[in-house]
Amino acid sequence: MISPSVAGAILVALIGWFATIRAISGSKLSSKTKHWLLIPSWIPWMIVALGAPILAGSLSVPNAINLGGAMTMGMAVSIVFAQRQRPKR
Repeated sequence: MISPSVAGAILVALIGWFATIRAISGSKLSSKTKHWLLIPSWIPWMIVALGAPILAGSLSVPNAINLGGAMTMGMAVSIVFAQRQRPKR
């Protein structure tokens, strides 16, 4: 079971990332640039989200690295597929 403080840290990280996405989508950058900014914006928030369970002792560092890498690669693949499915203008 996840402790309330760890769950709170994960929730703060997810809310922060969604706020970052909102700020990126509201910018005047090109659509392609916005898509490629999603991954770098995720990395600091992922560190916060996975750092809390590491510090609490409920997640080991190698498992956190594997989990973070898998989530980041999944996001990268979904961004690439989303760009390929958009009709060319």
